[in-house]
Amino acid sequence: MRALTSLLLFSFFSFPINAKSNSLSLYLWEDTLSPRVIQSWEQESNSILELSHFDNDDERSLLMMKNVQLPFDIVVLDNVSAQIYGDLGSFENLSDLPNRKHNAPRWNQACGDYAIPYFWGSVGIAYRKDLIASPPVTWGEFVNPPPEFNKKIGMINDSVESLLPIFYSLNLSPLTEDTQQIEAAFPKFEAFSKQVLTFEYVLSYVRSQHKQSQLQMALAYSGDQHSLNRTFGRDIWGFTIPKGETYIWLDCLAVSSHSTNKKMAKAFLNYISDPEIAAKNAIDIKAATPNLSALKQVPDWYKNDASLFPSPERIKNSIIDSELSAENISLRTKIINHIVKNHEAQY
Repeated sequence: MRALTSLLLFSFFSFPINAKSNSLSLYLWEDTLSPRVIQSWEQESNSILELSHFDNDDERSLLMMKNVQLPFDIVVLDNVSAQIYGDLGSFENLSDLPNRKHNAPRWNQACGDYAIPYFWGSVGIAYRKDLIASPPVTWGEFVNPPPEFNKKIGMINDSVESLLPIFYSLNLSPLTEDTQQIEAAFPKFEAFSKQVLTFEYVLSYVRSQHKQSQLQMALAYSGDQHSLNRTFGRDIWGFTIPKGETYIWLDCLAVSSHSTNKKMAKAFLNYISDPEIAAKNAIDIKAATPNLSALKQVPDWYKNDASLFPSPERIKNSIIDSELSAENISLRTKIINHIVKNHEAQY
């Protein structure tokens, strides 16, 4: 999908965006921008933020393919896409954004000159801690669960994350380019899928389904447990990162080079990169901020949340999302589409 996304967004950003002069349109994950930050920005700038949401990277890409004139000034995207699209001229250069200096160099470098880091984290397992005393310790335990978890597991429909638990359980990198390794993982993925309740992103599932309690653990992103607890109104969801290599995700913010509100869009990105605002946003959303200056203004409970900030050892033994070949993506997509199609046919 990264190879496809490059083409899709190039087409999308080749069209001018007709935004209102007193508003900014954002396309981002749901529940990733603090209502307090929205309110303070709108009051201080005398403008309006118009938010649209997606719940996986592939969905975002396909939507843009079908609607090339979607009116977004600012887009949240992964670090790989940010680099690709920036090189294509799709985004404004943000290397001179004043508050960019507050971010850790690692995250600035990962997002590149055409985007700024927003939140980062790890891929792990969200689980009902009121029902599960001992969550999976390894990815092997997750993909080979005991019988009582049959049809109680949630997955993600994504070209990398969907295969991640299977690959790690086989001691393979989730970013492997080896065709034989990918094909060899298919039977295990197919067997595991028979125990899966849904391939819908966990936050979307619990907000759209009546039988929320049926889902007891799911592949998820760090911070999702806090969104789940806000949705349920109770502190019943936890998050754990299985042993082994830690897979890091990074969200970046970019301004369309065809936006008619570039000045305001850049001002907004600079605003939410201000340490005080970034700290407020991070505390409310409960996701890991890349803003080092903001970390000096957050409470201890936030900084000590191991689900948001893994130990230095875990960070040292980690990999960050990186670009895959078109052939690799095509094979992964075929496998995942086959699995999901067969899964949906059962319901």
